[in-house]
Amino acid sequence: MWDELILLWTIKLLLEQEKEIYVSAYNISWLKSFLSQFIDVEQINFLREIPKWFRSFFRFVRDKSSRTLKKYKEVDSIIIWWWEILTEETPNSYWYRLVSIRPCLRKKEKPNVYLMWWVQVPQIERNKRLFKYLMKKVDYVYARDLESVYELKKYWFENAEFFMDTSYFAYDWKSVNEKNVRQKYIVVNVNKNGEQFLDDIVQDVKYYLSEWYRILYVPIAKWKTGEYSDTYYLKKIKAACKKDDKFEILDWEENFWKFAEKLANAEVVISTRLHLFLISNFLWVRTKVYPYQKKILKMQEVVRNINVMDNE
Repeated sequence: MWDELILLWTIKLLLEQEKEIYVSAYNISWLKSFLSQFIDVEQINFLREIPKWFRSFFRFVRDKSSRTLKKYKEVDSIIIWWWEILTEETPNSYWYRLVSIRPCLRKKEKPNVYLMWWVQVPQIERNKRLFKYLMKKVDYVYARDLESVYELKKYWFENAEFFMDTSYFAYDWKSVNEKNVRQKYIVVNVNKNGEQFLDDIVQDVKYYLSEWYRILYVPIAKWKTGEYSDTYYLKKIKAACKKDDKFEILDWEENFWKFAEKLANAEVVISTRLHLFLISNFLWVRTKVYPYQKKILKMQEVVRNINVMDNE
């Protein structure tokens, strides 16, 4: 959810600069559908992402890979972004990001390469080698937290600075917030990474049910089956609470404006995902977040500082 909003503002910025934009994506039809709520997607060229595993490889071949590779080699600048862009908390992230841009680097004139968001200097030897190779190709880093900037400068990479996550600028949060009226429901999300907090979240939900609140559950990852689907944890919470009629699904994809309005009126948002935590904060909704990774703690600090500046 949040990655698409990061992309949205970046696209808006580049369109203002009259750039020709290519977006590398795994699910092109879905991404077009989501972005069309905000911008004219006909202004953007979509490319199938460079394959990393078997599933993406078959899609890449089906989309006439040779033609796609030619487009990758034509670009003169690359922006690589992701919440967990380079971190040892996510296995293979250094290799994964390097593979993403290899076709762009295979040209006589090196393109400009920019990294955005969280960059972690690695400790594992294999990752150190990949990181060193990648950073030789990078021209500038825009990090969404000060710790990343500090670590990069310790690593002797000077071209790094703090830049607030672009999703902060992607949407008119203030206009939604102005209509904000607290209602008798809470919003909940749990994902696979936050499974360790499930018992605590169940207790939170039981408390609000006892106070006659409705529970709006946001399934952000919508895999058809298995524990990587957020609805898997909805079933677990409902089974523990034994009150099916008090739960509703709050969808974020079909109409993002309606989703934001509904979120803005919640009494509290309980989440394991950074994405939902940040949106809720931008809408000035009270949040309770269960941090499964360091990135969540770091962004809590960034948001606190922003709120202090907004209030001064």
